Amino acid sequence: MSVFILIVISGFYAFLILFFSVGILKTKKRSVVKTSPLSVSVVVPMRNEEEFLPRTLKALAEQDFEGDWEVILVNDRSTDATPEIIEDFCKKNNLFRCLHLDHSLPDVEGPKKRALEYGFKEAKYEVLLIMDADCMPSKTWVSSMLDCFDENIQIVQGAKKNTGTASILHRVQQLETLGFTAIEAAGYTLGVPMLASAASLAYRKDLFFKVNGFEDLMGYSSGDDDMLIHKMIQEEGVGYCYNLDPNAIMKTAPVDSWKALFYQRARWSSNGAKYQNPFYVLLLSLIYSFFVWLFVSPWLALFLKFPWQWFWAPFLMKCMLDFIFLGIAAFKLEQKKLLFSLPLVEFIQVPMIVLSVPFGWLGLFKWK
Repeated sequence: MSVFILIVISGFYAFLILFFSVGILKTKKRSVVKTSPLSVSVVVPMRNEEEFLPRTLKALAEQDFEGDWEVILVNDRSTDATPEIIEDFCKKNNLFRCLHLDHSLPDVEGPKKRALEYGFKEAKYEVLLIMDADCMPSKTWVSSMLDCFDENIQIVQGAKKNTGTASILHRVQQLETLGFTAIEAAGYTLGVPMLASAASLAYRKDLFFKVNGFEDLMGYSSGDDDMLIHKMIQEEGVGYCYNLDPNAIMKTAPVDSWKALFYQRARWSSNGAKYQNPFYVLLLSLIYSFFVWLFVSPWLALFLKFPWQWFWAPFLMKCMLDFIFLGIAAFKLEQKKLLFSLPLVEFIQVPMIVLSVPFGWLGLFKWK
């Protein structure tokens, strides 16, 4: 029975990675179809972001977009210099507006979603384009994301990558971000969007309010991206696409400690069993089961004399498939140097995922 279960979960992982590999191979840079110019409201939620804000604001102010647009900066009860920084910037740039959430507002499980909704209700234009305050957009980001829309497309997901150094802490995040980005792209291309990222995401404003926005998602610590997209694509006639333009990849800052990285992964996994689609929950459960086996099987071999090949066979299979999948993504997104760190990251990834998931489910993490 144990061998059968191992074969099933290993085979499922292999099928999934090969499925995603086909998807990323099929993902192409979208051809620009000139239509009537769209107007866009860029909404940036933030809490205690004084470290990164000056460079983020500068990059947004230097966008090459020539249509009607605005930038709405939503300060979510920051206790650092964030309010002063954005107020000063808005006074000097008439395209920028500041919103400040009152400190008397009650704590909620998903404060970022509340901040976004505040911004969306104030937005003047037809497309909502969101990013994180610690991210760094290229000069062509806004125009590239808007170019992906046509009369059928209502959702556009942008690519991203982690900046940082060549340290192993940053390499873990850079490779995982590459993997998440490739899974996003593959899902959108194959018609089954699974992941989404609020670091670079656009959708039509009327679609957001048509699905009642975050109304049923406020009780989750995350979900401002993939849970929302899963709702949106259930609407009839909603088209979507992935923006693989290398000149519009959103750069996002890595965390700088293992503790912060662990808490980040725990937060991401906190909603794993709460998705409305039972198939998606099953998919995540099977993936997690495979990682659990890779984590416990060496100990079983050491202390209970289980055959060592029960660990090495699926682990080596995983390494080989991950190299194929991430190799394709690295060439597509021009990040080939990251592959040299993959062998070490493979060993770090397993305990990181296995241990962070229960911490996420139990809410044992801190995030801003």
